[in-house]
Amino acid sequence: MGTQNRLSRGNLASMEDLDRKLRAAKRRQTASLNRASLGGIEQDPSPLFGLAAVSLVQQLTRECWALAGMKTPAYSRADTPVMFVPARRM
Repeated sequence: MGTQNRLSRGNLASMEDLDRKLRAAKRRQTASLNRASLGGIEQDPSPLFGLAAVSLVQQLTRECWALAGMKTPAYSRADTPVMFVPARRM
């Protein structure tokens, strides 16, 4: 019975993987990419560095969360949820 359960779970995982791949292929068929030139690089009239730059990023981040109607995340930097996606090799 244990072997059968393992095989069933393996088949289920294979089906889920196949479904995921089919959804990804469908998204690739309907995705569009528009390339545009952003123009020349403009010089910042009052650039920020160091602590002032970090402070501005923190302020803007808090405002973005508030505007989105979401609470500011309370997890530590070490516990930040991330997902590493390997680069596609062409």
